Amino acid sequence: MSSELTEHIPHLEAMKKYPSTLFYKGNLGLLKRPKVSIVGTRRPSNYTRQFTYALAKSLSKRGVCIVSGAAMGVGAIAHEGAEEENTIAVVANGLDIRYPSVNKGLIERIENKGLLLS
Repeated sequence: MSSELTEHIPHLEAMKKYPSTLFYKGNLGLLKRPKVSIVGTRRPSNYTRQFTYALAKSLSKRGVCIVSGAAMGVGAIAHEGAEEENTIAVVANGLDIRYPSVNKGLIERIENKGLLLS
């Protein structure tokens, strides 16, 4: 892991197992902010869509950074509610792959305005 990331994520060293290498694109300053992770189903109901978006937007306005996986459904909705400049996407693939492809535009916006971690 780069020393730059260790500086921003010092609590990783307190874990028994953590990734030896992390890759990122975007604003590492987001790691220093209070964070909440929002994850859920790929097929949310209309109520879940509305609630997730409103919750992420409300938390974001209060300075809380939203963390999710840029996945279909609740993850993407949470990122959109927070807006890209206040969101961290943690993905399970390389940063050169924009998956799922239906969220390609969202992931690109997060790379440019927020933070993408792999």
